[in-house]
This record gives sequence, C-alpha cells and structure tokens, in this order.
Amino acid sequence: MSYTTTVTGSYPRKEVQKDTLRKPSVSEEESFEMIKWAVKEQSDLGLDIITDGEGYRENMYWFYQLRLDGVDAINKIRKDFTLGGSMKGVDLSKTHGSKGFGIECAVVKDEIKNLKTGLAKKWRVARDNTPSNVRVKQTITGPHMLARFSVNERPDLYPDDIALAKAYANALTRELEEVVHEGCDYIQFDEPVWTENVNETRWAAEILNGIIDKFPNVDFNLHVCGGNAHRKRGFFGKYTDMIEAFKILKVDEIHLEHCSLHYTMLDVFNDWKFDGRVSLGVIDQRIDNTETEEDIINAIKPALEYFPKEKILLTSECGFGHVPIDIVRNKIKILVSTAKKI
Repeated sequence: MSYTTTVTGSYPRKEVQKDTLRKPSVSEEESFEMIKWAVKEQSDLGLDIITDGEGYRENMYWFYQLRLDGVDAINKIRKDFTLGGSMKGVDLSKTHGSKGFGIECAVVKDEIKNLKTGLAKKWRVARDNTPSNVRVKQTITGPHMLARFSVNERPDLYPDDIALAKAYANALTRELEEVVHEGCDYIQFDEPVWTENVNETRWAAEILNGIIDKFPNVDFNLHVCGGNAHRKRGFFGKYTDMIEAFKILKVDEIHLEHCSLHYTMLDVFNDWKFDGRVSLGVIDQRIDNTETEEDIINAIKPALEYFPKEKILLTSECGFGHVPIDIVRNKIKILVSTAKKI
C-alpha cells in the first residue's frame, strides 16, 4: 500500500500574478475556468486528494469578507499585531523579519450575515471535472482568522473576538450546508492565525467544534500553518503550546507543517493521543529546490513512531498559491513518485 498524497489547498493561477497575496476579483465564469484548469493539473500529476485550487480568491480572508453583509472589505483599516507565539530559535531571515506585522483588515459595521461565496457551485464544478478515483476536498478559512483579520467597530454587537468569531462561524455554517448538500463529504478548515497567538486556540477550537457537530457525515480536517504569505513564515507559535486546543478538537484529520520547522512538531503527539489521520508537511513550498526522494523518506520516518502508514497523508507544509507553477509541478511529481515507491 502506497501513501496517500494530497495538497494543502491553494494552487497558482494559470496567469502569473504580480501580487499573489492580493489577486483581482473574477467573475463566476472565470472562477469555473480556473477550477477546471487547477483540478486537471492536480489530477494529471497523480495526486489522490485535491482541491479546487482556490485561484478565484482575492486572498484567504478578503474572499469571505467581501461577500458578507455587515462587513466593509473595500474601505479597509490597517490593524497592527504583536506576535503572541514563541520566537525562540527562529531564523528571522526566513520570516517577515520582525515580531509584529500590520494587515489591511475589513471593518465590521453591522450584523455579519448572508455569506455569498458560491462554494457549493465551485465544489460541484471541481467534482464534475475530476476523475472519480480522485477525492475533492473543500477548503474554507476558519472563523478565528476572519475575526482576527477584522477591525471591529461594533462592540455593541460583538464585544470581543470570541463573539466576532462565533458570528463568522454562523455565516460559514450556512455556506457549508449548501456545499454538503451538493455532495461534499470532506472539508478542511484553514486556521494559520492559531500560531499568531496560541493563547486563543482553546476557544477557537470550541467554535470549530460547534460547526463540526452540525455535519456528522463529513470528514473534517484542520490545517494550522505559520502564515507563509509570499513564501515566508509569518507566525511562530508552537503546536506544543496549543495542546489543550488540540485535545478537544473533533476533527478526523490534522494537517501540520513538519519538514522545515525550527522544533520537533511531532512532540505534540506525546500528550495528544490523536487517533485520526495526519497530513504531514514533507514538502517545503518556500524553497525553489525540489526535494529528493531521500528528503521525503527521512521526513516520514519519525511520524511512523506515532501513526501507522495508512493514517499518514503526504503533502506540502502550506499552499502553493504563491509558488511559480514549474516549481509546484516538480514538487508534486517527486511527492507522488516517492509515495508510490515506499
């Protein structure tokens, strides 16, 4: 039995973008063409589990905020962050270079409701244009990130980030109901900002569980990375500092960075006896060099002390949305070929 191979979520747009973090909006028809191209790319490369490529998104948070009532994602306001995760042992030359950062954030003006992303149609296009033996998962940005990357001007409605995240969660739930109704049974939450402030992960996990409980027949995966905008890790909180959040999570799968971290990620499983699947980041999307078969095998070996082979999925540490297409293809090819050999 070979290892199952997958991708984190984002795939490059067919046309090279000047700024991969702030892409222009596209029409519904254009989004469908992007999806058809991305799923063919991924399927032809031999992956077992793919996504729709997310190429139609402006980015992973504005995409939702632009399509919500009560949120102004046009007239954004800069919000400054001080990182709440550990910086010990971090090589700042491989990051954004400081302990803080600023983001142009959408502004909460009124009740958050009526999310209109059309994800159900997008998932159907992806499914209809993918071979039946390849599984298609739906990725969606989690409520914690959407709340953190918002400027809240309505504390009368949402007195804190917990209340704000719950409001986003309710809107996401309505959208996921349509996706599941269309036939999707595999959903991945993306919550990179968990590593921006590990102290918020316990309540963030509780909010995710509230969504998961509403879909008993769906496989849920949680992807937690270090940000990685423009191929540089932005946040540094350790997975081991999130242990209490992980312990209460009701996910079937966890997707974590692994091969390029400055600490041993697998230590989290010493205290968290997770019996689900692990998507193991054995490909580093930040570097141009293609990993070797030996690199991938060496990255897998320590995970076998915690998980049987059938519960380990091989993937990149984060999405490929910021990576030149030729580099993406080379990395996926070596991932797939190695998985079939071992």
